[in-house]
Amino acid sequence: MHDEKVMPMKIAIFGTDSLLAAHPVNWVQLTYACRKAGFDFLVPVSWGEELIASHVGRRMADSATTSVMSSCPLVDEQLRDFPLEVSILQTVPPPVACARYVRATFHPRQVHITYVGSCPGADSEDVNIHLEADVFFDRLAGVGIDLLSQPHYFEDQVPVDRDRYASTPGGAPDVDWLLFTAGVPLIEAAPLTIDAVAKANGDLPVLMDLSVACGCICARDRFRTARLEPARTLSPVVSGEEVLVTDTPTIAPTTHEDAPHPEILSPVAVDLRATYSANGLSEGEPSILPDDDSGLLSAREPW
Repeated sequence: MHDEKVMPMKIAIFGTDSLLAAHPVNWVQLTYACRKAGFDFLVPVSWGEELIASHVGRRMADSATTSVMSSCPLVDEQLRDFPLEVSILQTVPPPVACARYVRATFHPRQVHITYVGSCPGADSEDVNIHLEADVFFDRLAGVGIDLLSQPHYFEDQVPVDRDRYASTPGGAPDVDWLLFTAGVPLIEAAPLTIDAVAKANGDLPVLMDLSVACGCICARDRFRTARLEPARTLSPVVSGEEVLVTDTPTIAPTTHEDAPHPEILSPVAVDLRATYSANGLSEGEPSILPDDDSGLLSAREPW
């Protein structure tokens, strides 16, 4: 008797830099292209940034201490060289927070996550595959998927919510949201100016964001990103307080070897597929794009 399993969902998380690289291709066209490539779901990394910003806001509301936030390996690297007199509020990078949220949302269904973007924080056990945007787009083109020819409007699925409520690209809280929520101002700074900013504000607690100064890929073009995103919403987009954004748990990545043959899917799996299809997700198993090790940012087999 077969050991019946449900095939893992194939999910692509798009980094902000990849969305900018794809322009003038829009989110709807990317979604159609990814579905044709075999992905069940396309997710914006802003979901993870919302989790990070909300966590940071709660921490700042509970503390009267000036802090520096770090959600980027590039910031972490530079902070190691500076003895600081302020506390560091550290979280996982946005791709990791987003991947954990996706896994928690679809639990107990297994998911296989591909992150598309250049954020070095995506090289994590929480992400199965990490690809640069140009490599991903080349692979789509290699199997005949033309991004610009995809539809501009959804016809058979509900659009993914890409609004921002608490965050900015990179995971830092929105300055107005943070001031309203925690009563704390947000100040962009550089590692060399941290102590000066803290002293200039005296006893007033502030949150310092170093991401732009440190070259964070997710945060480096916030103005242009805002022009490509929906207007900021007045209510939370994600609800994931149970998702850990401050540690590094080990998650065993799913692989193609773990997946059963479609013929041995249980009736429950078939029903799940029908449910996903009804919501605009793929009905069948993902097609596999050709292997190409050039440009891979992880050692795992990509497709």
